Amino acid sequence: MSYVKVEPNLMKVVEVISKLIYRNGSLCVTFSHIRRETMFHPQTLTNLLEKGKTIGLIAECKDLGLGENGYTILQNTVVSLEYSVINEIIKITDNHIIMKHLIKNRLYNNSILPLKGIIVKILGDVLLDMPFIFKGRNNYEIDLTKNILDKYYIFYLDSDIEIKPGETYNYEYEFYLKYFPPMDYFITESVNYVMTYSAKTYLTKNEKRVIKSVRLEYSPDVKIIEEKQGKTFHEVKIIKLPSCRSIKFWFHI
Repeated sequence: MSYVKVEPNLMKVVEVISKLIYRNGSLCVTFSHIRRETMFHPQTLTNLLEKGKTIGLIAECKDLGLGENGYTILQNTVVSLEYSVINEIIKITDNHIIMKHLIKNRLYNNSILPLKGIIVKILGDVLLDMPFIFKGRNNYEIDLTKNILDKYYIFYLDSDIEIKPGETYNYEYEFYLKYFPPMDYFITESVNYVMTYSAKTYLTKNEKRVIKSVRLEYSPDVKIIEEKQGKTFHEVKIIKLPSCRSIKFWFHI
């Protein structure tokens, strides 16, 4: 859908919801907050919100399973409702550390066409004696081989499934990478527009501090709503992450 074809009052509602999402740092905006900003009569606003839902531009958070009351705006594409990353140290050697990375993604097909299959790309110094594990509608455990030319692997998974318009699809995968001191990095990138992105990095192993600090690198249009580092972990939360935007984690070891 092109925004230029949306009636002005509905476009105003969309713009207000977008503004409040950034201002409040929450993906869901309540009816009362939208009304206060737009000054529309309650019934007028109700009708506009329903029209926005009908054309797939606005959604109620409870309908998306986001666990919050209120409304949010959607892209007219396949979107990632929740994208989460967990980085955990599993082994320390004399010259490097090994980390397990667990990625979870919940897709929602807000387009008019069905989506077939999932593409996963992993990049870095992959540990070859540990498998790549994928859990979707079909589960896979794939033994990796040395990739001489490039340090990345691409997998086309669940290619026989079809995610129809209006359907959600959950999947997760894990893999293991080596990191070398004093500084090394890890990259995540979603092909789809991401509504909520969260990442947690554990800094310790057996109560010993291994990663001294974590620094993020990202493009100027990425909106971080929370970032904190404790004694044992680093956490970050992002909303409305544009498609194909990478988040680079620099680990100071």
